[in-house]
Amino acid sequence: MIRVSFRPTMLLALLASLLLISTPSVRAQDCDDPKPLRLALIPKKSPESLASDYQPLIQLLEKSLERQVVLLPAPSYGTVIEALLAGRADLAELGPAAYAMARKRGADIVAFASFAQNRGPHTPSGSHYHALLIARQDRTFRKQEDLRGTTLSLTDPASTSGALIPSQIFAQSLGLPLQRFFRRVSYAGSHDRAIAAVQRRQVDAAFVSSSRLDEALRKGSIAPGEIAVLWKSSPIPYDPFVHRGRLCAPLAARIRQVFLSDESPLQEMFRTLQMTGFVSVNDEHYREIRLLYDRQSER
Repeated sequence: MIRVSFRPTMLLALLASLLLISTPSVRAQDCDDPKPLRLALIPKKSPESLASDYQPLIQLLEKSLERQVVLLPAPSYGTVIEALLAGRADLAELGPAAYAMARKRGADIVAFASFAQNRGPHTPSGSHYHALLIARQDRTFRKQEDLRGTTLSLTDPASTSGALIPSQIFAQSLGLPLQRFFRRVSYAGSHDRAIAAVQRRQVDAAFVSSSRLDEALRKGSIAPGEIAVLWKSSPIPYDPFVHRGRLCAPLAARIRQVFLSDESPLQEMFRTLQMTGFVSVNDEHYREIRLLYDRQSER
């Protein structure tokens, strides 16, 4: 048998060399520093409009973070959630219900910022909005009971104002599920398409975000007095921006700084979106929405 012996100095040298070899690989797994940075946005409007509206933010992120920012295609709210769960998106804007859904499914995400918006015809100033039940003004609908047996458009299964609030809060006021009150319930895919479906008489009514209805009025895609609001929810906290929890701390801090420090480079974007700036948020801001989503998922 061959015996191998180590002197203390040799053993220390060996241990040190092993540490030098192993430490970088361990540290590399501690956090992520993605290049490029991948951004996903829920489809509140067409992908082309979102890409154009958010271009100033993308450019500022690229300049501040010294890396390319890639806008990921997102045909649905669920696509953004899946991208976060799979680690394919590093930064995202979610709706409150989509945020609750992602957290419920175990997404490691941190809510850190939200828009503050200008006052509109149906939306208060600040970082809240409403779910609205709308119909054409020229129909005979004047109250929610008039819609019994008609057709309804929701926006997306993960939308707050276009799905969660209608199926939970509004359904409670009816005393029965939406599918039993309305003759047909369908999904339009976005707030803009739901508004258009009401305009074109493809459905009798729709649930949409108050901020999206205000923008349609401002842009002239619907005329004043064309759309009637038959029901309005309590205030809903505005959409959170989130980043993955595994992002390296210096990168996460620089991202938050872009959103929450000097906003002068983003003034044109704010004017386009009818926003006044960004505000800091955290998970607690969306606690009630998360509880509402938990109740829904338990049924």
